[in-house]
Amino acid sequence: MQKALNTLKIKDIAKQIRGVSYKPEDLRETLDDTSVILLRANNIYNGKINFKDVVYVDISRVSQEQYLRKGDVLICTSSGSKELVGKAASFEFDIKCTFGAFCKVVRPRTEYAKYIGKFFQSSIYRKKIADLSIGANINNIRNEHIDALRLKIYDFNTNKKIVSEISKLQKLIELRRREVEKLDYLVQARFVEMFGDPITNEKKFLCKDGKSLFAFSSGKFLDESRRMAEGVPVYGGNGIAWYTDNALIEKPTVVIGRVGAYCGNVRMVTEAAWITDNAIYIKELKTNDFNLNFLYELMQYMNFARFADYSGQPKITQKPLETLDYIVPPINLQNQFAAFVAQTDKSKAVIQKSIDELQILFDSLMQKYFG
Repeated sequence: MQKALNTLKIKDIAKQIRGVSYKPEDLRETLDDTSVILLRANNIYNGKINFKDVVYVDISRVSQEQYLRKGDVLICTSSGSKELVGKAASFEFDIKCTFGAFCKVVRPRTEYAKYIGKFFQSSIYRKKIADLSIGANINNIRNEHIDALRLKIYDFNTNKKIVSEISKLQKLIELRRREVEKLDYLVQARFVEMFGDPITNEKKFLCKDGKSLFAFSSGKFLDESRRMAEGVPVYGGNGIAWYTDNALIEKPTVVIGRVGAYCGNVRMVTEAAWITDNAIYIKELKTNDFNLNFLYELMQYMNFARFADYSGQPKITQKPLETLDYIVPPINLQNQFAAFVAQTDKSKAVIQKSIDELQILFDSLMQKYFG
């Protein structure tokens, strides 16, 4: 492969655009001539932009420069969750959009747009950002952090070839992930078939309130000195953030995102683990009413994100989880569902192995081109 012609800083080939600051009264319920889609950190997932749970903001709050353009890289630059800071995705849509104040945009020169977009998907970039993000309660990426990032630049044709090679591999990974999603949808469909809508309880199952069923607890802050590359997994609102030397809970549980873009997100943990203060978890099941596989699916369906307070950093508290009513179907029915889930998980494991192998190849290529 041809050697890099140069190593440039981001500031040499791109500029940064700040996100839109707005107040609750600036938000609109619908999209019309006076409003525009506003993307937030939660709209960046797996290196892509999605349009789930968007909000609409009054166009009077948006400058012309703050409208997203093709080739822009949208970055989460401020969050209570360090694992979210720095996640990025290229904007490639013919849709009028802007973005919120907890994000910023890197707007590359046209000839470098796709190449820079790939750089921001690399673990090399994420590691540099993780080392730079600061703040006791809110982790931030400053303009100078991004401006100072360096990347190798090749000739135009080589840059184009690199983009093509990485894109092909990303498409393969995406196809495998969609296969996993289809299996997840199959589980969801089976759940609805067996239990109906648990919120309306159309099948008239016994209901109990959360306080009588669970003892919820917030996780605990983990000092940076105890954050490791291996050991006991440390779960935040969106899965494993780090590892550490000691477990906060030894038994299987359900973890719920408490603050940030993933508040209300539900995850089942079956191993000894530490839970960060960005999450809530079930410290104790007060009854024997539930199979944990069923409970996990039930809690996903309950959509805890609807209880989030968006007046500042999105967050939920334990109170609505305790006052909410939960269906309690017969345990034999729950066990039947759990057996179906177990069978589906076997298929998912095979696909996940393929994803992991492709990811290793992807990381190797990124290291080759950008390391």
